[in-house]
Amino acid sequence: MNTSMRGLALAGVAAAVTATTLLGTTLASASPVITLPKQFQHATLVSPAVLGYPPYAYLSSANKIVGIDPDLSVAMGGPLHHPVTLKAASFENSLLGLQNGTYFMVTGSDITAAREKTLDMVSYLADHYEFMSLASKPAIGKTISSLCGLTISTVAADSSIPILHGYSSTCTKAGHKAINVTTFADQGSAVLAVASGQADATTATVTNLGYVNVQSHGKFRLDGPSFDYVYIGIATKKGNGLASALAQSINALIANGKYRAILTKYGVQADAVTRALVNPNPVVKK
Repeated sequence: MNTSMRGLALAGVAAAVTATTLLGTTLASASPVITLPKQFQHATLVSPAVLGYPPYAYLSSANKIVGIDPDLSVAMGGPLHHPVTLKAASFENSLLGLQNGTYFMVTGSDITAAREKTLDMVSYLADHYEFMSLASKPAIGKTISSLCGLTISTVAADSSIPILHGYSSTCTKAGHKAINVTTFADQGSAVLAVASGQADATTATVTNLGYVNVQSHGKFRLDGPSFDYVYIGIATKKGNGLASALAQSINALIANGKYRAILTKYGVQADAVTRALVNPNPVVKK
């Protein structure tokens, strides 16, 4: 899982995981017919909700499982014409549950070449790094040169740091000012640096920043060039025939607009893919 994103784990997740929460779907009669492999046609389809990673999956103030992954998982039951049930779990236990048959799929998995050797993966998000600045300040711009001379905050040891240093070298070689990279212990502190004027912008995955942006009610804007793309996927057991049906289900939600509506709800529409793919090339080019 993406390190920056997974660093948002909420305190007390372990206790929440022990409480199982079940949700169902309302089947959409107008959805296209998708044929599930025979072994799943009369089975209870249970998907794990890995809590503590907003906006991917977390508990609301009403103790309800919410987030991108739970919403999409439940919505997929429409095109599948089969209800999807959610059960709180840890990421490690969700992968174990996939192998022993407790779960039919696991959402929120970075797609890598190593994982595609042992799992079938279906892409449903293209996460990437972006920048966030104050909405009251002039927009940064979408080119690398627009970052020259800016102070950018990020989390210490984040994978964006060497990339930003490379961009800074590009700036200075072109005769522009260097990028000043300043690091903080966590993403909240990096965002606070922007809010207080210590930094011109912060960088993190667009999933993280999109969620922060929605919560800020217009204080910030997603801004600047995008970089370091990675597919987020649904994992299924290798060779069980389920991946194709899941990809078709996601694509049906893309076609009917429900997919984008869910992403927009959490402020991460920039993560949208145009089409879900089975075992895509893990090197994402944008």
